[in-house]
Amino acid sequence: MKPGKPVVIWRVDVVYLEKTDWKYEASTAGDAGGGRTHTFGVKKPATLLADSAAYVAEGIELKGGKPVLMDELVRDSAPPNTLGKKIK
Repeated sequence: MKPGKPVVIWRVDVVYLEKTDWKYEASTAGDAGGGRTHTFGVKKPATLLADSAAYVAEGIELKGGKPVLMDELVRDSAPPNTLGKKIK
């Protein structure tokens, strides 16, 4: 997300995870600092999230593992976000 750029929710998954579905991912921070804090990830996310989509926007496809608008869609069909801006 970046200021002034639109945010599109293209998919919402709903899944119930058990304690055994999670894995610990240790910090990579060294003694001098940096790196990230301790986090947890999901084991086999593609398997666990398969068929769990509660919402999928039309016209989105995965390219290189990232969601992109399909070529045949009109990309500027949504009105501009004028929230907080004065309209002349």
